[in-house]
Amino acid sequence: MTFPLTFTSLATLLMQVRGAWLRWLGRTHGAGMAKKKPLEWVNFLMAGRGEEQGTAPLPPIFPALTPARAWAMAGATAMSDSARDQRADHRKPTTFLMAGRGEEQGTAPLPPYHLPVLPAEVERWMDAKSGDVIIDGTLGGGGHTSLFLQKGARVLGIDRDPEALAYAGKRLAAYRDALSTFQANYSQMSEHPNLPESGQVQGILLDLGVSSHQLDCAERGFSFQKDGPLDMRMGPNAEMTAADFVNAASEAEMVQVLREFGEEPQARRIAHLITERRRKTPFTRTGDLASCIESALGRHGRTHPATRTFQAIRMRINEELSLLHDALEAAVRCLAPGGRLLVITFHSLEDRMVKQFLQHRAKPYIDDPTWPAPRDNPEYHLTLPVRKSISAGSAELTSNPRARSAKLRVAVRNHRKLETP
Repeated sequence: MTFPLTFTSLATLLMQVRGAWLRWLGRTHGAGMAKKKPLEWVNFLMAGRGEEQGTAPLPPIFPALTPARAWAMAGATAMSDSARDQRADHRKPTTFLMAGRGEEQGTAPLPPYHLPVLPAEVERWMDAKSGDVIIDGTLGGGGHTSLFLQKGARVLGIDRDPEALAYAGKRLAAYRDALSTFQANYSQMSEHPNLPESGQVQGILLDLGVSSHQLDCAERGFSFQKDGPLDMRMGPNAEMTAADFVNAASEAEMVQVLREFGEEPQARRIAHLITERRRKTPFTRTGDLASCIESALGRHGRTHPATRTFQAIRMRINEELSLLHDALEAAVRCLAPGGRLLVITFHSLEDRMVKQFLQHRAKPYIDDPTWPAPRDNPEYHLTLPVRKSISAGSAELTSNPRARSAKLRVAVRNHRKLETP
């Protein structure tokens, strides 16, 4: 073989030799493709059994990383059209593996409904075992529940959002015999139809706040970053929508809500602004309310000026703090001795309530300056294996920035008997 080379320098010679070699390599491999066995593309598998697989093709990045792409890229310009077409015929899409029965699979993986925060920490502190019964009071997309199911535990899932229940049921269909769901608020955990006869379980998880799906879905009306109807209901049984509250609440009530649930320093100014504006046109969209607040307060720094207002309205119409207190009381009654309670909070109001509740229930004695001596605490039913809250590590924060404000608190039910109500 000869190479027609012309050069004026050693560097030019080397470049021409390299180019000629790549062209020869492409012709050789391209001509030999018809004689060779078709390429076998590796299947990249996700969790699930073989009969439960969907039919979605892998993203293009997977074939691009296979060894066969190296010579194809080098000899692409020299490969014949027929050889290239034949090679393309052999690149059959592979499949994703998903949890669920075959008849329930679509043609693409289920999109992530909600990324569970602190999964490793939850798995460690819950320490689920085969035969345990665990209540997931905020089922969401089933991310935490899947950790318990994989350990052989039975899970009683609760969520007030029917969309979450439908998604988790489909995602975790492979565990249908070990998972039973209940559309309710977590404060109603003692009413779960599949609760053991004893009424007590080995673990309870409460992952508070709003889910990623609810935030990302504009139609749910939780986010000021995506325009949608001013709704914010976590479930269909909420008494009012955000629009109902914004357009009907008195200015004094609005000030109280913004201060109590949003800790908003500009509560009075925002409430006055809203009541004045709604006289002309009622609020119906999240974008309208957010831009109204921003135009009046201006924007300083990264935090949107409507952030605290949206949080306060959401907590008010969903009764989050009052229901949280009821849920903590119910959790103590539903935990068997030695059972674990895990609570994940996302802002200071929730965390403060959970912290104070757990600390009070973990005190054997209570004291008062007017008492001659400390007294037994009749509500002493918990111990705290770790007194401080647990936060996400740097690796999780990189992959899931929404975990930055998450705090996990852990308590264990002691063996002191509960007083009969």
